[in-house]
Amino acid sequence: MAEPKGMKHRVTEEDVRNYREQGYHILRQVIPASLLRDLRRVATQARELAYRDHGPQTQRLGFFKDYADELDLQPFREFTAIEGLNEAVQLLTSPHHRVKPAEESGLLFSPRDRPWSTEWHRDWRDHVLEAEFQEHVGDARWQEILADPDFFNQVNCPLFEDTSTWYVPGSHLRVHNTEQEMEVYRSTTQEELMDEAKEKTDEELELFCLRYCQAMPGAVQLVLNPGDFLLYRNTGWHIGNYVPYRTRMTMHTHAMTPAFQVFATKYRHLLKPREASLERHAMLAG
Repeated sequence: MAEPKGMKHRVTEEDVRNYREQGYHILRQVIPASLLRDLRRVATQARELAYRDHGPQTQRLGFFKDYADELDLQPFREFTAIEGLNEAVQLLTSPHHRVKPAEESGLLFSPRDRPWSTEWHRDWRDHVLEAEFQEHVGDARWQEILADPDFFNQVNCPLFEDTSTWYVPGSHLRVHNTEQEMEVYRSTTQEELMDEAKEKTDEELELFCLRYCQAMPGAVQLVLNPGDFLLYRNTGWHIGNYVPYRTRMTMHTHAMTPAFQVFATKYRHLLKPREASLERHAMLAG
């Protein structure tokens, strides 16, 4: 595979094949040391703003640009301009892709007080009610989307070592989940994984969440080092598992295409995260 002139991040044909089949690929250490320092400084400020506005157990900030009056966005502009980064993403996906401007990305970080985990989920599909999904999209069109690299390419770029993300390789290509996967999905609720009633000790909750991550068939824990760049098809099963004693600051964004932008805009009205989660739990449990 011929790489673009000036390419800094090597991508092989095997990398491309593995990304298409497994659903994820890690470009190692794309952020230079001086920029990593500046991003850590601003991300630390952003985390404190999120705690201030959303409480100590929050684990994400929506968009850096929403805090433009309080944050220095220049390091994020420099991240967007990292030489060869878009070219590497395009080799893995398609020539239509561009990594979103970093100031339009978010930040994932560890909660301040207690551990917790998200639910296992497959993005978009798990946030749309079944009847509306079948009416507006349907299984046949969804199969086309799953196989099309122009759609649903998400990015995690850690500023500190990050072992929070788990992923099920190959699940991004399947319209329907296996019964074993659904047993794990049905085995708990977001309320239990957050334990806001504090029925468990911190250690009990940490291990409860860890066992939930480990229970998903085929799941792998992704180990990301500072400055790595994880690209993954977020239509595959994935999860974030958080503990307060580990510093997590991970930039979270997408590689976008015109086709995906059209899809996201056209069907944005279908997204109902909380209602969809509750209905799918009830439907799949029955």
